[in-house]
Amino acid sequence: MTRTFRVTGVWPAPAHTTTAQGSDRARIRATARRWAAAGATATVEEAAAGWSWRHVKTYAPPAPAPKVEPVVVPPPRVEQVVDQDERAMYERLMRQAPTGRDHRGRVACRHVANGRGIR
Repeated sequence: MTRTFRVTGVWPAPAHTTTAQGSDRARIRATARRWAAAGATATVEEAAAGWSWRHVKTYAPPAPAPKVEPVVVPPPRVEQVVDQDERAMYERLMRQAPTGRDHRGRVACRHVANGRGIR
């Protein structure tokens, strides 16, 4: 004798009630879990004698996650100490044209003009 199962999904208003029926218990339970994940209350039942159904399991929709507001933490203040010698060095560097120099401070390369190589 073939056993028959059915799942009834009750959706929140204004949606309607949905029913699926079949003999594959695993497929019916998978359908019930899928409907419950989508927001319905799914009830799985097994056919009993006559036109009656025996309750097997009810799947409830997931509870809504509580709203958690992010905690805003201000960044720590960093006191920056700049030495006057460093500041003077950076000012001198910013006044110079950007040229490549070797470790002795001499010009190590020149620019390439019109694709004619180093001049």
